Amino acid sequence: MRARSPFYTARRTALALFLFSTFNAFAAVGQEQPHSTLDMVRDRGQLNCSTAGHLNTPREYSQPGTIAGFDRDFCRAIAAAVLHDTTKINFVQLVPQNRFQALQEGAVDVLIRSTTWTLSRDGSLGIHFAGVNFYDGQGFVARKSLGVKSLLELKAKGKNAAACVENNTTSKDNIAEYIRDHDLPIALMSFGAFEELRYAFFTERCDLFSSDQSFLVEFRTKETPVADDYMILEDVISKEPLGAAVRDDDPQWFNIVRWIVFATIQAEELGITSSNIDQMRDSGTIAQRRFLGAEAGVGKALGLDDGWAYRVVKHVGNYSEIFERNLGKDSDFQLERGLNALWTDGGLMYAPPFH
Repeated sequence: MRARSPFYTARRTALALFLFSTFNAFAAVGQEQPHSTLDMVRDRGQLNCSTAGHLNTPREYSQPGTIAGFDRDFCRAIAAAVLHDTTKINFVQLVPQNRFQALQEGAVDVLIRSTTWTLSRDGSLGIHFAGVNFYDGQGFVARKSLGVKSLLELKAKGKNAAACVENNTTSKDNIAEYIRDHDLPIALMSFGAFEELRYAFFTERCDLFSSDQSFLVEFRTKETPVADDYMILEDVISKEPLGAAVRDDDPQWFNIVRWIVFATIQAEELGITSSNIDQMRDSGTIAQRRFLGAEAGVGKALGLDDGWAYRVVKHVGNYSEIFERNLGKDSDFQLERGLNALWTDGGLMYAPPFH
């Protein structure tokens, strides 16, 4: 066979490369490029935010039609940062049974609160927890007529009791383990819907209702016929770090949600409130001005403009403002900050540096 010339071989190689690159180009045209969550939210002009369950008591602001609540304020913070408007939110109310599926399937962009960060959820559901905005623990509410201040007293006094809990929650697993570990005379009754549980508790089918302590405070204050007839027991049987969850396929959106939560904490630490924020941006310290976008750079890494943190605090407030008006001294619940105080005040709230 006659040997191929170098010129012929070069032509064949160039032709193959041309055909290969042309095929890839046409193939790419036929495929829709995936959109980031940030792009989808902006294109939609609305944030789909789930406030899954508890601590969502409506509360009117001075602006007509604006509904608040602790977790809803964090939805508003995200909307302020990415859409420049706290009203552009579709609040999606979900129950424990469908909240993760709704997130996985894109029906919501973020879950806020009433969702405990656990290893199994973080590692197997296709979601990531973007941070903790409330440290809680599981407790119990009971009728005072039960005659005990803690679960261990039931065993000491030889009393039997039934406890109501929701299905598909960490609360159910926690109490089952606690009953077994302490050999308590408690029968566990689980319900698929909160209204069923509520009815069972108030018709005395069960003696105890178990959930996150933050919700029990609201439940006793708002839901019971006569609040003074009920008490929250001394027991706290679990760690319940609650916060924002997102899908695990979009690291940019994960970072945006995470740093918005951090921004509310950092603002409190820097002494920035919704009232003094304009003064701080104009004449504050270097750290305050950098955080508020007066010095360039705080938005680039997230794909946002430099004024995103300013808008969060200006229109929603720092962590203290959000906490106090919804749960603390300015609310009906009068919750102490406790673990949710800043780290400088003995709590767990801590934000990484905004550099």
